[in-house]
Amino acid sequence: MPLTRAGGWDPSPGACGTWERPVATRHLARWRWHLKTAVASTIAHAFDHGLSVLARSPQRPLVLGYHRVVEEFEASATGEMPSMLTSARMFERHLDWIGRHFQFVTLDEIGERIAAGRPFDRPSAAVTFDDGYRDVYEHAFPVLRRKGIPAGVFVVTDLVGQPFWQVHDRLYHLVAKAFARWHDPSRELIGVLRALEIPAGWLARSRSATRSPLLAVSSLLPQLPLADVRRVMDRLETEVGNGFHDIPRTLNWTELAEMRDAGIAIGSHTRSHVSLPAETPAEIAGQLEGSRRTLEQRLGQTITHFAYPGGQFTPAVVDAVARAGYRFAYTACPHGDPRHPALTIERLLLWQGSSVDASGRFSPAILNCQAHNLWPPARRCGRVHVEGQAAHG
Repeated sequence: MPLTRAGGWDPSPGACGTWERPVATRHLARWRWHLKTAVASTIAHAFDHGLSVLARSPQRPLVLGYHRVVEEFEASATGEMPSMLTSARMFERHLDWIGRHFQFVTLDEIGERIAAGRPFDRPSAAVTFDDGYRDVYEHAFPVLRRKGIPAGVFVVTDLVGQPFWQVHDRLYHLVAKAFARWHDPSRELIGVLRALEIPAGWLARSRSATRSPLLAVSSLLPQLPLADVRRVMDRLETEVGNGFHDIPRTLNWTELAEMRDAGIAIGSHTRSHVSLPAETPAEIAGQLEGSRRTLEQRLGQTITHFAYPGGQFTPAVVDAVARAGYRFAYTACPHGDPRHPALTIERLLLWQGSSVDASGRFSPAILNCQAHNLWPPARRCGRVHVEGQAAHG
């Protein structure tokens, strides 16, 4: 249910982050979401009556990925990326539904089984969170502890307990402000890149990359090294100012230690949330090794789990993750590296709109389709997995 520029809610979750959608486009999106709801209900009915041929194989674990868990979705989404947010109530509904159809297991068990080629004999699931936002401690951790569900948290170590922006949050706020001001956002954004001597041909060729602030951010981050992202943000801030509200808080070391002691696996998400395929080999190694070293020093335990920022990886990045000492790593798509299956474990990323029907209510039928990977068009992957795919002109 993305925020529209007028401040209302578009009931089609597939439109997340879209501002000023044309009326015809909004109507088409709503019609498609009504159709999707009907299809999901039909599939759920078939499942209930014994048709399990479409179900996820018990041998393939379901690893859920979240970012932020907030008290109220609509209140938070007025100033944040909607696709990063899940309300505490929706999160608990997800857990309850998954718990009725899967057994919850630890990340260690999933990783060990995948590494050994030893499949599960019954449907199994795990829960993960990326970035290390404090609202995970405030709203998700109590629910997990009460229900006895294991989980994992992947943290950006340079930001632990610090009053600094996550790079994607700051970029989104600046791009959203610029889009609201610019007459032709596509031309203006391309102009910003070219003024900074950053290749922009790929952006000019894309039909969708500048349709909304969210799509623009989702296009920029995988393509650019962090140094260029920061240059873009500084240039945008010069043009449109900041005017930000409070920075979303991150977990601190005391909270991470408490979660660790409660059985939550703590893993790395790099030092600075960089798109690893866009960086130099030296920067990749520094991000991977530095983050792991900091976590081990501060938490007093061996760190074996890693999540790729943005789900972006290439064979060279996977090799670097292995050299950095991680045993298990998680992406966000079904395209793993056959050389390192335990270092490219698929996850299903969820947010508030992932499991709602056309009216915006929680739909077990749609969550069922998500969990069993029955939305192939929605799961089509556009992430960077091929050498040289990032930062092309």
